[in-house]
Amino acid sequence: MRAFVTGGSGHVGGNLVRELLSRGYEVDCLVRSDTRALDNLDVNLVKGDMLNPKEMVSLMADSDVVFHSAAFVAVEKVKEDLMHKINVEGSRSIATAAIDSGVNKMVYFSSVHAFEQQPTSEPLTEERPLVTDRKALPYDRTKAEAQKAVLGFRDQGLEVNVIHPTGIIGPYDFKPSRMGRVLQDITNGNMPFAINNGFNWVDVRDIAKSAVNCVDKGVDGQNYILPGHWASIPHLSTMIKQITGNRTHLISVPFWMAYLALPFASISSRISGKRPSFSKGSLQALAIQCRNIPGILANEHLGHVPRPLEQTIDDTVSWLKQNQQ
Repeated sequence: MRAFVTGGSGHVGGNLVRELLSRGYEVDCLVRSDTRALDNLDVNLVKGDMLNPKEMVSLMADSDVVFHSAAFVAVEKVKEDLMHKINVEGSRSIATAAIDSGVNKMVYFSSVHAFEQQPTSEPLTEERPLVTDRKALPYDRTKAEAQKAVLGFRDQGLEVNVIHPTGIIGPYDFKPSRMGRVLQDITNGNMPFAINNGFNWVDVRDIAKSAVNCVDKGVDGQNYILPGHWASIPHLSTMIKQITGNRTHLISVPFWMAYLALPFASISSRISGKRPSFSKGSLQALAIQCRNIPGILANEHLGHVPRPLEQTIDDTVSWLKQNQQ
């Protein structure tokens, strides 16, 4: 089997490639510049314009399955036109190329944020409506729109599965992601205040495993929520302290106080040139979320069983120590 992977040099993509290689797949990765996540792996790195389906056809011509994980990820209202172009038009382009090159299957990486979060008191399942509100965060809107577009290609003979991970954490986060930066700061003792809120965190390796399981086990046209375990930021910090033996956070602060700190986070970001560890958009994601995410369908169809959160944090901290950014 041969797999074509977009976003292979990202956090999810790098772990996906490792899972594919472990199962004997030959892998072609569409990459841009930073390929550290793929260093020393037996993969074929290719470059091209994701928005040009004709160019993509020549790159994925020998592939059996396409994994589309490339995306513009941001929880803020920034570069909305570019986000739409990459997330929606890019997904259409990849699906078009898959059809034209004779690929049988496409696995599209969406997000739990593509779903309406209200009502938060009810379980979040695959039957929950997708985001349609034009006032919603652009990332949520574009992932929902892209999902609808990709599933529309089933009428042309392309088998499609869509996966919806919750909050992604885990090793091989080279760039790193926003949450990867948070865990890095906690590990290095650079986050004295921990916001008293949390999220459902899933190990990136469990996402990769379930994504590849879609090839043989996924029901055509079905989307799957891939949850992990809910934990607060202070709890994550405490787990890291138990691993490292070093001080992590000094105090847990009420969630509302994080909004007061937004201007300071923005100033610090401009001075350091690094993305802030939290923003108005990320706080909104924490404020409006479903805690009950059973993931029954992914468990029954794909064998999705998230590993213990303690194992994820242990492995992530070990990786961070060996790969300090």
